[in-house]
Amino acid sequence: MARPRDPDRACFLERTSRALSMPVGDVEGRLSRSLRSSMRLNPLRADVAVTEAAARALGMALSPIPWAAHCFHFDGDKAALVASPLFQDGHLFLQNASSFVPPIVLAPERGQRILDVCAAPGGKSAHVAALVDNAAFLHLNDALRADKLAEVTTILGVRSDAITRHPGQYIDKFVDGPFDRVLLDAQCGGEGMIDLRHAQPFRFWSLSRIKKYHHLQRSMLQAAWRLLSPGGLLVYSTCTFAPEENEAPLHHLLLHRPEAAVEAIDLPIPGRRPTVLRWDGENFNPSLAGALRLAPTDDFEGFFVCRIRKRG
Repeated sequence: MARPRDPDRACFLERTSRALSMPVGDVEGRLSRSLRSSMRLNPLRADVAVTEAAARALGMALSPIPWAAHCFHFDGDKAALVASPLFQDGHLFLQNASSFVPPIVLAPERGQRILDVCAAPGGKSAHVAALVDNAAFLHLNDALRADKLAEVTTILGVRSDAITRHPGQYIDKFVDGPFDRVLLDAQCGGEGMIDLRHAQPFRFWSLSRIKKYHHLQRSMLQAAWRLLSPGGLLVYSTCTFAPEENEAPLHHLLLHRPEAAVEAIDLPIPGRRPTVLRWDGENFNPSLAGALRLAPTDDFEGFFVCRIRKRG
């Protein structure tokens, strides 16, 4: 008996096939398999060489990620690692490797004022803090999960100057700027984490949800931009495929902020796809070709990252 046609599945696959410029069958295959785990060793808690040796002693097979210092793909008993003091005491943190990209391209420097607008659960914030050895003014915000953010960053030894719970789309009304660096890892539809092997992979997916996030992301980008210093960098990222949530909000920012300039992200990451410069009849700013679109692979969730400089 033929399997009933799922209209959500068909719509999602057709859209994602276009967004990633790959056949539908490839999209299905990439979203129907397990991902290899990855970790970041945390220099804020322990010497990373010691932590690496201890992880290997637990039976973890570590493969360095060449573009991300102190970060590894690994194979081994993940449950045993999570139960160990290495994880419990914050000597290392488990994240999908895609999440290492935003803090790295943010390029934070010691002594800067840095804002993370949607910071929970705290892995990217802790990565930023590690890159500057806790020597920056770090304001962490999350409207929904500030308690979890405080818990995770405490375990990881992050010295934050403020943890707040303001709505990201109004962050400029509550927080005093300016900031040299702003990270906006925006709330999104999460298409990059869909697993087609699950019984209800589209339980939370819909075109109306994409539209809702599109408007929220546009507002968050504008609010974050107002808090950025001239000469500063804003990094925008999502874990979704929809151009409405990636290129489209950024195109809106570039259209209304002539001082905004996309800076190309040049990292040797497998799974990179061309950005979308035309979607459903709308042309986007050609400079968005410098953003980073990642298709799912054995090591990476689907992801999108863009780095924008405020000229002046």
